[in-house]
Amino acid sequence: MPTPSATAARLVFQCDELLALAKAHEGGELARYRRLAFGFLTFNTAISRLMASLGIECEKRLDTLRHAARQQETEATPFDGNDRRPAVETRHAASPFGFISHYGMAIDTLHQAVADADYSRRFYEHLQMASAVPAFHPTLTAIIKQKRVECDVLQEYLSSSDDLRYRASVG
Repeated sequence: MPTPSATAARLVFQCDELLALAKAHEGGELARYRRLAFGFLTFNTAISRLMASLGIECEKRLDTLRHAARQQETEATPFDGNDRRPAVETRHAASPFGFISHYGMAIDTLHQAVADADYSRRFYEHLQMASAVPAFHPTLTAIIKQKRVECDVLQEYLSSSDDLRYRASVG
């Protein structure tokens, strides 16, 4: 008989659980990108627009998840009703919010945005591995691909920090 430490358990989510987790996570991502768009507004409008665009992508993913839920005709789907408000964001709820006021703050915020985007990508990868719903694999694969692009775009903005420094000193 194998010992408990030698036995690996696999967490498996059913349809309604999978959708509830994805909705809550993506709602938090939407709130985070809206907050970032607002925070960068007075410092760098290009980054503010990028963050707003990433928030719009979150809204599209939420719509995709709603569509997937309707296709699966789940009982007690987490998308019942017209509630389009994002879920309460728990990961960053304690962090203070304000406008980005200087270059160092912008760089730190972009570093955190890259880390958060990477976390989100990994979240969806784990969700896909734990999914007991094969019909959702194409949807989750598409979301993971989008999250990889999101990470790359944010990393590109971060790596062009010299341009960010120049724009901050000119503005």
